[in-house]
Amino acid sequence: MNLRRLARKRLWLGFSVTEVLAVVTMISTVPMGAYVRAKEKGAETECASNLRQIGQLLQIYVNENGEYPKAAFFPKDVKNGPDSLVTLLPDVPKEMWVCPSLPDALKEKGLTFVYNDALGGKKGFSDPSKKWVMIEINCVSASSPAPHPSGYNVLFADGHVITTRRLPSKISETQQARLDELQRELGPAVRVAMR
Repeated sequence: MNLRRLARKRLWLGFSVTEVLAVVTMISTVPMGAYVRAKEKGAETECASNLRQIGQLLQIYVNENGEYPKAAFFPKDVKNGPDSLVTLLPDVPKEMWVCPSLPDALKEKGLTFVYNDALGGKKGFSDPSKKWVMIEINCVSASSPAPHPSGYNVLFADGHVITTRRLPSKISETQQARLDELQRELGPAVRVAMR
């Protein structure tokens, strides 16, 4: 091969073997624990971002309809049910409804958050920064680890998201009953998948 052809080939590929080896060497010097923590933090941030965007679309829904959607805490039919947020907010991309940190067994459901169904039909609140709207579904199982190093992501009515290890204090008896039911339905799958 002549030099001109080799130079064109190098430009075509974009990287020389030496450059690729240098990058591989740099990556391999990063401790595995630091890499895993950075990856987990990235998934936590992506999940929080998803919730913020869903919160913005919920606010648009409230502005257009005058009230929060009358959706189920966690619908029986996530993808097609008339009481599912997934069907009530069709503009939300499907991948936004799932937390990237959760196991595939839960991601396959198509929704990995529970909705504060006590909001359905309400217009607003005196202190929206304290009214929770959505939280990650694996909060239903005390025996399952939190999806993120800092805990669960929780969306509030004012649009802010926090990561915490504590469930919102105002969970109604009906919601607690549904949490218990979800624990029975999903708990074993969650425990197995998260090991």
